[in-house]
Formats: sequence, C-alpha cells, structure tokens
Amino acid sequence: MIDAVTGIVGRIGEDHVILETGGIAFHVFCPGRALPLLPPGEEREMFIHLALRDDALQLYGFPTRYERDVFRQLLPVGQVGPKLALQILSTMSPEQLVTAIAAGDVDALTTVKGVGRKTAQRIVIDLRDKLTSGAIPSEIPGGLPLSDDEVTALRALTSKSLGFSVRQARHAIQRLRDEKLSASELVRRALEILGSE
Repeated sequence: MIDAVTGIVGRIGEDHVILETGGIAFHVFCPGRALPLLPPGEEREMFIHLALRDDALQLYGFPTRYERDVFRQLLPVGQVGPKLALQILSTMSPEQLVTAIAAGDVDALTTVKGVGRKTAQRIVIDLRDKLTSGAIPSEIPGGLPLSDDEVTALRALTSKSLGFSVRQARHAIQRLRDEKLSASELVRRALEILGSE
C-alpha cells in the first residue's frame, strides 16, 4: 500500500501531476484546486489513494491526509467513483463539502459538474450521519444562541471527519462571533484557530 509519495514536481496536466522520485515518474491525479500549489521543479509530498482497475493502477494524490480521507468517504456512495469524487474536490474545498453535507445543502453539491440532484441527495443521505456526531447544543458559553451558520459549522467541526470535541468547536466559534461569517468561512477560520492551539 502506498501512503504518500515525495518527489519533484514535473509536468502538470489538466487533472494530474507527474511526480518524479527515485528514477520513477508517477502519474498522479489531483484535484484542480491543488494543482496551482505544485510549482514545477520543487519537491512536494502527496498523500496517495491507490485505485485498482482491471486494466490499470491509478494514483490519486492530495496535499493533506484530511483531503484524502474526505475523498475516500465519497467513494462508497452510489454513482460516485474516483473521477467524480476528484471533480467534487476540484470544485469544493473539503471544508465546504463537509459543511454542505452536514447542512443537507443539495443545491451546493449540484454546482459540481457531473453531480445531478439524485447523486447529490445520495451523497447527503449516505454521508450525513458519518459527518455529524449527535446533538448540537443550541447555545455557546454565556447563553448566546447559535445562528444557523454556527450550528452548521459546529456540526462540521465535530464530525467524524474533523473529529474536534464540542467544547473545542464551541470555543473556536465563540472567538469568531463578531466577524459574522458564513458557515464555510466559520469552518475554515475555526480550523486555523484549532490548528494553532
């Protein structure tokens, strides 16, 4: 099993990068959002998912383990194979995707090319329970009620995928209250706060 590949960035294609290491050039499919972060000639580490097909071995690479984990959670969903999962993560960040699933936001998922309404609904139904972790408290310390965006962000942050405790997530959200952020912005900024603690 290949967990990660570290190598020199070679040629970059529309949906892939050539990663050169140990005299071998690996063809690695990547989310479109990750490609601008891979300057040719520089060394980069990619976290790998190996897909076995009858006629080929395909490598899918991601800049973080978390993004790879989100990709892998999409694969068992009906009508979602590696190519569509990659397209989803090319259009949406992992945090945006987790937030959309936690909120049941089918419309956000249908903005992805190749994802119709039925597939979006299936993604939400199949993954929502995996990405949410029970009841979300309606208040944060001090008795202040949570807004809808804060509830959505709290669900995403305490999901199995992100794994923060309710206490940690509430603390981060409380620090961001005055900024009036959307759910996806709350998740992104809260992850910055939680990652630095």
